[in-house]
Amino acid sequence: MIKTLIADDEQHAIDRLKDLLSDYEQFQIVAIARDGSEALEKTVSLNPEVAFLDINMPGVSVFKTISSLNDPPLIIFQTAHSKYATNAFDINALDYLLKPISRERFQQAVLKILDKMSQGSQKSATSESPEKDQIEKISVKTEGVIKVIPVDDIQKICFEEGLSFLYTREGRFLSDHSLNYFEQKLESAGFFRSSRAALINLNFITTISKGFKGGFFIELKDGSKAELSRRKAQVLKKLLDF
Repeated sequence: MIKTLIADDEQHAIDRLKDLLSDYEQFQIVAIARDGSEALEKTVSLNPEVAFLDINMPGVSVFKTISSLNDPPLIIFQTAHSKYATNAFDINALDYLLKPISRERFQQAVLKILDKMSQGSQKSATSESPEKDQIEKISVKTEGVIKVIPVDDIQKICFEEGLSFLYTREGRFLSDHSLNYFEQKLESAGFFRSSRAALINLNFITTISKGFKGGFFIELKDGSKAELSRRKAQVLKKLLDF
């Protein structure tokens, strides 16, 4: 469970965050604070891993306190004013949510949290076990049995609904591992991270088409599509020369 702090001086905003977080069983709300001083006190005493902080609260400034701790939580700011965005990212806030917060926008924040935390887990695992041998098969649990899937049969691995899924011709299979884990393990097996939420087997790409706002879409042999971010497109262009 991810220990989570909510800090806001408006009850309706607290209720909204509680409702949004209820969609994700990974999060455990360990404290609710209603001003900056209480937020600081509960952060120090309870050591939450994630903190959703309102910027305009009474008490001490959350900008100058929580962010300066030796081991601060992942910080997600929420406010009704966009003017604080630059300040928020200057202190390495993970995300910045404008009220009222939609479920779609909140899901993006959750993806950032899970991705960031999985990176930390991978660093820890790497320090304990430096082996980086390429895996040729991946095992998943399905219908009470363990199914072994050859890596070459995997068309893509996607992060959906807070979980990782492997896609093959046979269907979709749930895995306990993160996308970062697979990206590291399959980096020399022809897999490419096309976006935060997708890892693509280059051997299954059929077409690449332009999307909105300068982005692209990758189409695979099974007809499915995956988003290709503008930044990742620059890397893929060098690999596939398009």
